[in-house]
Amino acid sequence: MNIDSVDAFLERMKKFVNSTAFRVILIIVLALAAFLLLRRLYISLRNKRLSNLIYERNFSESGVYEGECVELVETIRNAGFFPLFGVDVESYIYNELELEEYESDGKGGMQYIISRFNLLPYMQIKRRHTVNCVRRGHYRLQVATIYGKKGPITLNAPAEIYVFPKIMSLDLRNLAASRLQGNLASMRPLYTDPFSFSGIRDYRFGDRLSQVNFKASAKTMHEGYGYSSLKVNVNDFCASRKMMIYIDFHLPMGSKIDGRKYNLMAEQALRFCASIINEAIFGGYAVGLAANCKTYDGELSVKYGCESGTPHMIDMLRELASINPVESSSFAALLDRAVSEAMSDTEILIICYDRAQEALLKLSLLERRGNSVQFMVLDPESAPDEMPDGLIHNAPYNASDKNAGEFSENISFTDGLTSGSGL
Repeated sequence: MNIDSVDAFLERMKKFVNSTAFRVILIIVLALAAFLLLRRLYISLRNKRLSNLIYERNFSESGVYEGECVELVETIRNAGFFPLFGVDVESYIYNELELEEYESDGKGGMQYIISRFNLLPYMQIKRRHTVNCVRRGHYRLQVATIYGKKGPITLNAPAEIYVFPKIMSLDLRNLAASRLQGNLASMRPLYTDPFSFSGIRDYRFGDRLSQVNFKASAKTMHEGYGYSSLKVNVNDFCASRKMMIYIDFHLPMGSKIDGRKYNLMAEQALRFCASIINEAIFGGYAVGLAANCKTYDGELSVKYGCESGTPHMIDMLRELASINPVESSSFAALLDRAVSEAMSDTEILIICYDRAQEALLKLSLLERRGNSVQFMVLDPESAPDEMPDGLIHNAPYNASDKNAGEFSENISFTDGLTSGSGL
């Protein structure tokens, strides 16, 4: 290479350096280098400032019934001056709590969700997810995870919800409390019996809105009559407002029923129990609950005394939401407790798969103390493949009946709640 060629090359380089293209390229390179340096610095500082995040989540309701929707509310706050962008909060949600618009992978695993947040200094963001509660249970969410440069950061974010058994559309007049407690039915207006129905009359001043029979009113309503054409239901009176519900999860010997069908029947029993509790409590009854199954806390049986009020109802519904519906103790032991406590003037309802012969003697003792006994018997042979709207029938119990352990031939089996001729 001669001197002239070197001079020419240097001259071209000098022109290129002084050109606009070189300046543009230089600016781009410097900007890229600065960006990479700032990005690395930001990531380093971001990982240290992730500890400034405050993350919480909760459900909009503490308890709902099967099939209802709630909101899962995520709340995240940046408690520092340093901005935090691209914060991914990862967590798992039970499949029984279906997230709206979540696409399942079809592998049967838990729902995996990622929530991305961009937080300016001291900013708080609330994000709401619609959740469909499809199955009874007590669900507790514990932790969420944020992945930083040094690994995952675990956030303690507890949230829990009770999914109560679904309320059934039952005609509880077939399960009339005054009929169950027949020897305590009264002509004196002591207590209004919300389960009974004795007729329809015209509306009077002071009648409750819950008494209005809208179907009958619509048939008789016409111009000129106004409120006088409203019709209200007339209920009987009874002398007792105590009801004790027992659930017996014992299967009779020799019963040919698989685990899946047993679970369907058990869930159906819990649904009917929740429906009756709901109706009775709002009707002013003192209601109790007992069952021979394991509780969430590890107890071998469930026992709630007869009390009234919404808080007591919620306690029982929460127990029904969290129990494991498998026999864990003797049903006769539950009845022994009732006998020892001298239970009296109480309407006893027993939901079971079969009338246990060893329990009949104890039930006769309870009857002698002024209690009435009613069975709601689940039929294993009629259990469907899917959860139906009705799977039971009821039959009256009489301790003096020699065939008390058998069903009468005239009891009909339908999709809903039915009664035998004894009612």
